[in-house]
Amino acid sequence: MIDIHSHVLIGVDDGPQTKEVAIELLNQAVDNGITDIIATPHHKTSHFSNPEETVKEKLEELHNIIQENHIQVKVHPGQEIRISGDIIEDLKSGNSIGMNNSQYVLVELPFNDLPRYTERLFFDIQMQGNIPVIAHPERCKPIVISPEKLYNFIEKGALSQVTASSVSGDLGANLKETSLEMIDSHLAHFVASDAHSVEARPFALKEAYDVISTELGEHVSKKLKKNALHLMNNQNISVEPPSIIDSHYSMKKKRRFFGLF
Repeated sequence: MIDIHSHVLIGVDDGPQTKEVAIELLNQAVDNGITDIIATPHHKTSHFSNPEETVKEKLEELHNIIQENHIQVKVHPGQEIRISGDIIEDLKSGNSIGMNNSQYVLVELPFNDLPRYTERLFFDIQMQGNIPVIAHPERCKPIVISPEKLYNFIEKGALSQVTASSVSGDLGANLKETSLEMIDSHLAHFVASDAHSVEARPFALKEAYDVISTELGEHVSKKLKKNALHLMNNQNISVEPPSIIDSHYSMKKKRRFFGLF
């Protein structure tokens, strides 16, 4: 399996802070059946900045650790870029990069807000030859309240990635239901771990794919895995037309109104 979103570089963000913790995390990935990881440290947030040179340096450090400890996994460069008006210039300058240096750019939205310029920025990203991949939209409150916002982004060419722990139910039943609906409605095209630590935020990709196979069918899991492979190899990804899902917030209000809660 290929994991396109993870925090495994040492001491650059809220991922592992020591060599020992990084080794433990990478071994967990191997146990989960993961062969390739794209390291996506937080970039351009209020707390973290990891330009391409930092990613390159820290990735070399991790490659040496992997080789010394005979860990059977490959780690590739990337970033989880916080949305801002600087993304276009940063991509042009090389300060920001795509996942595995591909056309696919992992963009993180705020959890409690959605910048008004988001749709225009996604358009501009695509106009310069990149494709925005929205990180964990199931955890973005404005999207959960108004799923048509995500539909508009996807319908206009963006892609999205849900978190494995959301799909598996480890982050709660609501996130599990929302994530599965996004996948089933072709609003999410990848599943990734967003792993930070072995216990609190682990690799749970196998568990997520097992849930998807059970709930939506094994063919859906295979399609998502193929999408991750195509992304890593910078190949085009074929997508189905998206459809809008119901807001869980509005559904809850309806249920309360009818006395079901």
